[in-house]
Amino acid sequence: MQIQRKSNAVSSGAAPGGTDTAPRDAALSADGARRLMAGIKALRARVAARTGPEDLRHIKRLSWLGRAFSAAGYATSALGPNPVSTVLIALGRFARWVVIAHPVLHKAYDGVAAGDPAWHSRTFARGRRRLWDWLDWLQADAWQAQHNVAHHCYTGDERDPDRLAVNMAWLKRKPRLVRALALLLTACTWKWIYYGPATRSALRRRREREGDAPPLERTSAGWSPSALLDREMLLRSYLPYALVHFVLLPLAFLPLGRRAALGVLVNSLAAELLSNLHSFAVIAPTHTGLDIPIFEGAARSREEYYVRQIVGSVNYESPGGAADFLHGYMGYQIEHHLWPDLPLRQYREVAREVEALCAEVGLPYRRDSVWRRIAEMVRAVVSDEEVQVARVAMTHAGARRAGRVSGGDVERAALHG
Repeated sequence: MQIQRKSNAVSSGAAPGGTDTAPRDAALSADGARRLMAGIKALRARVAARTGPEDLRHIKRLSWLGRAFSAAGYATSALGPNPVSTVLIALGRFARWVVIAHPVLHKAYDGVAAGDPAWHSRTFARGRRRLWDWLDWLQADAWQAQHNVAHHCYTGDERDPDRLAVNMAWLKRKPRLVRALALLLTACTWKWIYYGPATRSALRRRREREGDAPPLERTSAGWSPSALLDREMLLRSYLPYALVHFVLLPLAFLPLGRRAALGVLVNSLAAELLSNLHSFAVIAPTHTGLDIPIFEGAARSREEYYVRQIVGSVNYESPGGAADFLHGYMGYQIEHHLWPDLPLRQYREVAREVEALCAEVGLPYRRDSVWRRIAEMVRAVVSDEEVQVARVAMTHAGARRAGRVSGGDVERAALHG
């Protein structure tokens, strides 16, 4: 197996002496592919053996930490508009989505939930539980349809809806200042301007396949501006969230005075922008950069699928638990894409093992500071250069094996196996 990269840099604007340090070629022999698969299987077994009640206690502690940030933010908002309250509310919202909803909806705690509906993927944020578990611009079933399937199954190829550099490629025709401003605007609003419509479209497509919805107009990125006017999304997603956070909560503080109510409203609106920016800054860079390839076509075997998850993702350097929390545990993106259903507590230890496995078989394993990854993401969108396209070429023996496996079966097996 060989990863062949083809540069698409625009010659008129490509910066000389760029910082692209990704290998142009990364060879993986047939024996290396077998050892990689055996290692991945063995690591998965070891993680499963050490997963237990402590993982549930760990996510519960993180949950209450996030709720404590929210409570402190709203309580101090009674003093009026202030940056401290804004940051606290933003951290609470970030934690609810990225730290809690994300792994729970990936089934990371189904095996240790012990019947508690707050930690099982089928009941979390469903029905009446939505108000307490995760009230957001997004709905749980729509998020699972878009993120768990469309992104994780097809990471980096043309079916992946989350290819930021590709989705914003139209900006290359605009001046650089316009590109930078568009990127900033997207970062501050992406949950409702991108993820809301994208998740709703993915859910509609799933219902269409199941025969529960009329055909949905196709778009290459799974999103179109018209999706912002989707009636079901407005009534079931956007209006409930806006009503609670920007109407009912400020009104609840009105008995303390107009300044208190205004403080809650202003801080809540500012926190919305900040939490979007925070989540964008830790999520988007893990798959976006001139040194992170996108892929041609679908993965043709499980080996190729796993190679794409490793090569198409980058981890963050993290000094400890506080940084992991602020990263939303996105700092272990390689491991998360190998096993989306791992409890958060397991990532730090298994990351060292995955890195050692990659070194053993000669596969690149990337870890950078979050600040460098943000800079690489900005460069990919704002500069005149384009993200590289990579083709994973199989060995003759690997190609024969891949020919016996359909693409859909490969991704389903890799995601759930």
